[in-house]
This record gives sequence, C-alpha cells and structure tokens, in this order.
Amino acid sequence: MAFGFLLALLAALCSATAAILQSIGARRVAAMAHLDPRLLWRLVRTGPYAAGLALDGASSGFTFTALRTVPLFAVQAVGAANLSLVALIAMLVLRVRLAPKDWVAIGGVVAGLLLLVFSAGTSPPAEASPNDGWWLLGAVLALAVGAYLGSPRMRGPALPGLLAGLSFGAAAVGARLLGRASSPGMVLASPVSYTLVLAGMTGVLLYATALQRGSVTVASASTILGQTVAPAVAGWLVLGDRVRPGAEPVAVLGFLLAVSGAVALARHAQPHRVGTDRPADRGRRAPGRGR
Repeated sequence: MAFGFLLALLAALCSATAAILQSIGARRVAAMAHLDPRLLWRLVRTGPYAAGLALDGASSGFTFTALRTVPLFAVQAVGAANLSLVALIAMLVLRVRLAPKDWVAIGGVVAGLLLLVFSAGTSPPAEASPNDGWWLLGAVLALAVGAYLGSPRMRGPALPGLLAGLSFGAAAVGARLLGRASSPGMVLASPVSYTLVLAGMTGVLLYATALQRGSVTVASASTILGQTVAPAVAGWLVLGDRVRPGAEPVAVLGFLLAVSGAVALARHAQPHRVGTDRPADRGRRAPGRGR
C-alpha cells in the first residue's frame, strides 16, 4: 500500500503542475458561450495547455495504478492535496510569501494525509456487478448531455467546475472498477473502459470552460469538491472500500482535513506573479477569462 500512496503523490504533483499550465493556456483562448468540443482543439494548440494535458495523462496513469491497492477515498484526497504542492512550489521557486492561513491549510492537508495513511486498509477492488459499469456509463452520459444543454445558463465557474469534478470522480470510480480486469480483452469488453474516455473528455472540457468563465480559485475549489466527495461515497457504498477496524473516525477526520485544506488553497491554482503575492496584487488580477 505504501507504493500505492507514492504513486498517488506523484499523480498529485503532475496534476498540480498541469493545473497551472492549463490555467495559463485557457486565458489565451476566447471564451465560448456554449459547451463546445471545439474549445479543446483551440486549447491544445496552445503550448502551456498541451503540456498540462500531457501531465494530466501521466497523473491518470499513476492514479489508475494506485487504485488497484489503495481505497478510492484515500487516492482522491491525495489528489486534492495537489494545491498544497502548488503553494509550496510557488514559495520556493517564485518566492511567493504564504499567508498564515496558507500554512494552516497546508498543515491540515499534511495531517489529513497522514491520518488517511494510518487508517486506510489495503484492499483490492470489490467484485462489481456487471450492471455497475452500465449504470456508471449512463450517469456520465446524462451528466455530459445535461452540461451541454445547460451550458448557456452557466454564468460563473462554480457549476462547470463542480460538474468537471464529478466527471473526474466518475473516471476514478471507473478506474477502481477496472482493477479486477485480468486481460486486455476484459478491458475492451467492459463499458467502464468507454466510461473512462467519456468522463475524462467531459471533465477536461468542463474544467476548461470553468477556467474561462471566472475565478480560477472558484473553479478549482468546485472541482476538488466534486472529484473527492462523490467518489468517496461511491467507493464506500459500492466498491467495498474499507478502513482498518476501529479507525473509521480517523479516516473521516483525515479526509475532511485534506479536502478542506485543499479547498482553502485553491487560489494557488492561479498563476502567480514572480516575487509578489500581496493582497493588492491579487485584487488587480484578471478574473481568469480568456479574451
């Protein structure tokens, strides 16, 4: 299980760097009124966004492998902690001064992850019902269609960010379900495989839309909530994720500390100016719209 947690941390590091690069790339492309797949093509043609997407791919590979041994709630909480890595990188590389509340949030994330490591039990994915994959595919299809039809009414970044998080969370649930697949044939025959592709593409498109429609902080915080809470519940109720006997309160506390600390650090997903992070500077930043 220690190796699984190491892979989850590597995934978080890749995802942290990708978040900044994608934020830069999204600002270079004009915003679109409707949820349009053509937006992805325009974004990929920008260097920073393409690099961020490649790092997201690496993060997904690490996450998929980690989910074969580590419970879903723990992997998703580690992934949400990527913003604490962003804050530390900004401090060390860009010499950004972190506020006391940032250090409290980072401490909460670290404490939460340590509690999760202590409480999580090593568990391969539970044997899933054949219908689970079809239910998951149907849910992702409904989310994608609903997001497309409702996108003209999404005025800010919160709702598309939350839907992006739910899409990423569905992909994580699918990866956990595929943990039992023992051959390439089983993988190709499973509806979960196609769910992974659809959920991943929908999540990327919705997150890019959220970045263009307002604050990076709100978009990132909403995405974190969507991709951690819902998969954790699904893992507990459907996938057989469990903690060590008697460690349930420790696991809940660790999860809450890690996720709430990550949400508090969401502002660091926005690219920092070199050498400054004063409140006045943050107030003058563009709201994250690609114009």
